Amino acid sequence: RLRYSDPRAKRGDGFTLVEAMVGLGLACALLGSMFYVMSYAMRSTAKLAPKLAGQQATRKAVVRFLRELQESMEVVSPRAGSTLAYSVVRDRIAVLRWYFLVQQPNSPDLFELRVYKHDSALPTGQREELLVQNVRRLAFTARTEGALQVNLLVGEEGMETSILTTVRLRNIASAEELW
Repeated sequence: RLRYSDPRAKRGDGFTLVEAMVGLGLACALLGSMFYVMSYAMRSTAKLAPKLAGQQATRKAVVRFLRELQESMEVVSPRAGSTLAYSVVRDRIAVLRWYFLVQQPNSPDLFELRVYKHDSALPTGQREELLVQNVRRLAFTARTEGALQVNLLVGEEGMETSILTTVRLRNIASAEELW
């Protein structure tokens, strides 16, 4: 006698072909979406990395500029109560430093912040130095002979940073009132 067995009646421990295909399809969809998310994250990071590096370099340059300004001894120009687009200060060894803007090449609305050190001991080529690039606006307001307010807008379109700070010079500022 032949025995007939119904395959649906007794399923073993395995999967049917349809179940295996559905599982494979779900796994492929999950892996595909994970790949898309990871590639999007990598592209975003690649776009953002140069901007962050530029911001970091600008921040370091601005901090260096403000510290250098803070180490000065006296505000020569602008006079107390006035505002100018440049500033002249005397540093701790009585050298005049002139902070001014120069237009960047090929960028009519971007400037470079430069410092000129009036020091005869320095070679002519080393007297002028670039401090900060991509400056949009700069204004110096002298509060007193020992305090200088700096209004600085730095950055390219869409990635601008505005700085408004009062720098108290080391020597005079410690002995006088700010306003």
